[in-house]
Amino acid sequence: MRNVFFGCVVLLAFVCALSAQTMNEANEAVDSSFIIGADDVLSVTVRNEPEFSVRERSVRMDGVIALPMLGEIQVIGKTTKQLEEDIAKKLEFLVRAPVVIVVVDKVNSQKVTINGQVARQGQYALTSPTTVLDILARAGGLTAAARDRQIRIVRNMDGVVTQFPFNYRDVIRGRNLQQNILLQNGDRIMVP
Repeated sequence: MRNVFFGCVVLLAFVCALSAQTMNEANEAVDSSFIIGADDVLSVTVRNEPEFSVRERSVRMDGVIALPMLGEIQVIGKTTKQLEEDIAKKLEFLVRAPVVIVVVDKVNSQKVTINGQVARQGQYALTSPTTVLDILARAGGLTAAARDRQIRIVRNMDGVVTQFPFNYRDVIRGRNLQQNILLQNGDRIMVP
């Protein structure tokens, strides 16, 4: 019975990871609460007004992107919806009833790193609120050699390093769910 349960969990993790990988390969889909940061790549489309639209503009380190006819616009700290509203307000003097669509083409500002016994080590973008279990699934799940009771999340906040334990077996069995914390930019997940 235990093997069947564990097999189902592994299969579910694989399906979630495959789905996430497919999404990442097309375009990184971000949810509406995603906050734009430095080095993210944006596309801005103004419907029926191609001269105001831009494709794949990187957000500069000072937090701005340059748009035709509008110049530099501050984007860091805003959601795509907020940015759409800001650009539409600026365009009202040039375009009648502007419809603006902002898409995050690539997330470069919010990432976590997974090292150790997972199928795909590396950096993963945080495009929406993401838990430890979510990111393990995106990494293809644990390998057979993983010590699933000894996973650690390492977080550096203002020079203070904090470690959070994560017991994979407990969490998938519905125990000690408080271990399944929301990840933050810069977190490192260590899977021995």
